[in-house]
Amino acid sequence: MDRKKLVNESIDYIMQHLDGELSFDTVAAHFYISKYHFSRIFKEETGESVYSFIKRCKVDQSAIDMKLNPMKAITDIGLDYGYSASNYSSIFRKHHNTSPSVFRQSIPTQSMSVPFTPERVVHFKTAEEYDTHIEVQELNDLFVLYERFIGNYVEIEKHWYQL
Repeated sequence: MDRKKLVNESIDYIMQHLDGELSFDTVAAHFYISKYHFSRIFKEETGESVYSFIKRCKVDQSAIDMKLNPMKAITDIGLDYGYSASNYSSIFRKHHNTSPSVFRQSIPTQSMSVPFTPERVVHFKTAEEYDTHIEVQELNDLFVLYERFIGNYVEIEKHWYQL
């Protein structure tokens, strides 16, 4: 398997298993590759270690969960992603430069302006409302071409047209 394909598939695997027992070792084992070799490839291709990537994705996903489940306790959300109550708050603060409780209150849960077109506003529903509209369908096979952006999404506007 070529390096880019390995990294892309490993990122997909990580994203699908964020809420489970996910570690650097389990990802490398899933792809039947030495963890040391995998670590070097991942770091060279993404500029970030596998451990840092997993940690960042878990914190980012927990922030989304926090917004979608406003009645769920912050400590429970942290526990869902493998953090202890005290550890989650400090990691979240380090990553987002604010505490989880301030973050939860900072952006209205019901709506948010669209990046690049701030005059447009997207309105959100609760997780329960989204669940009521989910329909599972079997589709014919499709050929999909995609480009994955690896890097800091804070600067995505600068890189948008490269995609």
